[in-house]
Amino acid sequence: MVPSGAGLPAMTLDPSAAVDACRRAVAPALRAQLEALKAIERFGRYQYGVAGDYLEWSMAQARANLTIGTPAEHIANQVTLSTQFGGKLQDRVREFVDLASETQASFNHVLGDTTAKLAETIKQSC
Repeated sequence: MVPSGAGLPAMTLDPSAAVDACRRAVAPALRAQLEALKAIERFGRYQYGVAGDYLEWSMAQARANLTIGTPAEHIANQVTLSTQFGGKLQDRVREFVDLASETQASFNHVLGDTTAKLAETIKQSC
């Protein structure tokens, strides 16, 4: 009869190695979450800016409607306000495209790094 554990190497538990392995396993998900939170914050600030632009335009429209003048002056004022607001919206569209492109590039970078690390880990374990 063979005593239990005979011929097997003694196994020791290294808590720091286990914790390190867990950190390495969870790191890509944490990094992706961080990038997602940054993107959500940036999109929130963007939406806040757009809402501010609309509020300013609405206030300018209200002031323009309360001023007494000729119909031609009123129309000219409305055209000016609309042109200014259109310019702001064009700037916001450019800002949105830049924001979306930067967010996509950031996530692609995180995914590329994670994939490279995973491939390296698989090579080392084989």
